[in-house]
Amino acid sequence: MSVIPPHVLVIGGTGILSPAVRVLLDRGSRVSVVSRSGRGVPPRADAVVADVTEVAALDAALDLAIGERGSLGLALAYQPFAPAGAWTALAARVGGPLVALLTSVHAAPRDAPAPPLPAGAVEGAEVRHLLLGWHPPGAGLPARWHTPREISAAALEVAGAAGESAGGLGLASGTGAQGGAPVPGMPKRPAVLGVVRPWEGRPGG
Repeated sequence: MSVIPPHVLVIGGTGILSPAVRVLLDRGSRVSVVSRSGRGVPPRADAVVADVTEVAALDAALDLAIGERGSLGLALAYQPFAPAGAWTALAARVGGPLVALLTSVHAAPRDAPAPPLPAGAVEGAEVRHLLLGWHPPGAGLPARWHTPREISAAALEVAGAAGESAGGLGLASGTGAQGGAPVPGMPKRPAVLGVVRPWEGRPGG
């Protein structure tokens, strides 16, 4: 089983990454979960009350969490509406991998937004991008978006903290985080959960 750092930060831990929070807690980590209101944080996790769109407040909240619970050895972050400054503040405070989850729009064939934390944005940062695609159609079922359970398992896998089936969060068939095609602005090929092509085949596309 892989070693989990003693203090992990999760942004998105009240929603899409809540299953990952439970796995990390069960494996002995102290987990700080960023929440705008402090509500919805999974039991046993510590709340970091901050709005990721307000960089100065996020800065202060992260420093407080580190002062109280120790340095951060890992961060999982789903913050699609955060400004560049929020990503920079986070990357500067993580002493190990920072898994940045990106929505599928970053793989759009035209007018895709630039990914956060491009190469060299924060010196020494170990940024790993996870591009969230979709589950392809099959067995008579249509294409669908991934569940929080699947996304959490993939994020832990990319972080190198999956252990055995990520503590029970086994990836569904065909949804493993695989090396994807190059995406402009990313330091290397991102891991991709599911598929991002054909673009017109995405759910609701």
